[in-house]
Amino acid sequence: MMATLLLRRGGRAVHTTLAAISLGAALALAACSGSEGATAPQAWIDAPLHESTHPVAPMEVVAHAADPGGVALVEISINDEVFSRRPPESTSTSLVTFRADWDPQAPGEYTLLVRAQNNAGVWSDASSTRVVVTEAEVITGPILVLTPTSAPLPQRPALPTRTAALAAACTDRAAFVTDVTIPDNTNLAAGSPFTKIWRLRNDGTCTWDEGYKLVFVDGTPMNNPTPLSIPNLVAPGGTIDLAVDLVAPTASGAHRGNYQIRGPQGVHFGVGASGLTPFYVQIVVSRPSGPAPTADSQAPSVGISHSPSGSSIPTTQVITFTATASDNVGVARIDIYVTAPGQFPGKVKTCTSANSCSYTGGPYPQGNLSYYAVARDAAGNESTSSVATVVIYVVIS
Repeated sequence: MMATLLLRRGGRAVHTTLAAISLGAALALAACSGSEGATAPQAWIDAPLHESTHPVAPMEVVAHAADPGGVALVEISINDEVFSRRPPESTSTSLVTFRADWDPQAPGEYTLLVRAQNNAGVWSDASSTRVVVTEAEVITGPILVLTPTSAPLPQRPALPTRTAALAAACTDRAAFVTDVTIPDNTNLAAGSPFTKIWRLRNDGTCTWDEGYKLVFVDGTPMNNPTPLSIPNLVAPGGTIDLAVDLVAPTASGAHRGNYQIRGPQGVHFGVGASGLTPFYVQIVVSRPSGPAPTADSQAPSVGISHSPSGSSIPTTQVITFTATASDNVGVARIDIYVTAPGQFPGKVKTCTSANSCSYTGGPYPQGNLSYYAVARDAAGNESTSSVATVVIYVVIS
C-alpha cells in the first residue's frame, strides 16, 4: 500500500511518496497476541525519513501508535531527551497520529525515538529514526551582464537567502533558576490548594511576551489551569517568576507534573542542554494516620469586672473595666463595650491573642453606666458576657 506524506520544512510543503506500513496488520498482530497476556502497543515514526538529510529549519515530526485497547500516551525523544509527551485527543482510539513541530537549532546528527503507552500502562519498544541536519543552502540572485550594443537586461530581484533568514530569526530557550515555592517533594494534605512558582531565565534570543504560554505537557495535572500567558515582557537574559494555582490530588504518594513554554508559533521549549527538557512540580500527598479532627464548636467563656469595685462610683472617679476570657483552643479576640450616662453603646478597647483585656475611662457624668465584653476564638465562635451597671453619683459636700 502506498501513502503520501506531507513534510513541512521551513514553511515549505514537500510531498513524499513512501511505502506505508500496513496499519491494519499491526493492529491484527497485537489483537491476536492478546490471548497470551498483556500486549505492548506499537509505535513508529513516519517523518522525517530514516537517514534523511535536512537543512537547519523547522520541520514536522509525524508518528503513529496502535493498540487494540487504545493508546494512552505517546512520547518522542530527541538525542535521549524527552521532546514531547502527551496523550492523544481520545485515549480509546486504537490508532492515533502524533504530530510535533521540531526546530533544530544547529547542524548535526539527531536520533529521534518514539514510544507509546496503552491504557493498561504497558509501554511499547522504542522505534528510532536517524536524521542529519546540515547548514542551510544559500540561494543567490542571477549575475547580470550589460553589453554596449544592447539595452540593459531587465533586473530580476535577488531572492532572499536561507542564511539571511536564519540570521534574522531568533531562538527560544529557558534556564531553570530556582523553585520560589513548593520545592521538590513538599508534603501536602490531600485536596489542599497551593501555588507553584518557578523562576526561569530567558536563555534564548527572542523576547518573551503575552504570545508565550506556560503549558502542562504530562504527568499529574493537579487541576492545572494552563495555558497561561507570560505576564510580563522578558528580554534575553532576563528572569521571570511563573506561578500556577494547583490542587493536591486526593491519592496519597508522590505526584509530578511537567511543564514547558509554548511559543507564538506553537513550538514547545524548556530547559536543559537541549532547551527541550520540561521543568516540573513534584509533591508528596500524605494522609493523617488518625481520625480526621473535629471542628471546634465551643465558644469561649468571658467574665467582666471594674475597679474601684461597687455598684456606685462618684463622678470624680476614673474606672478601669476588665474582661477575662478562656477557651478550649485559645482566645483570639476580646472587645469591651461601655455605655456612658446619656451616650450610645461604644466599643472602647480591643485586645487580640490575650486572655485578659482592660480599659480605663472617666470620670463620667451622673447617671447609669453599663458595660459588657465579647470574646471570640480562632474558629469564629463568640460569646458575650453579662451586662454590668454602675450608678455614677455626685458627691455633695
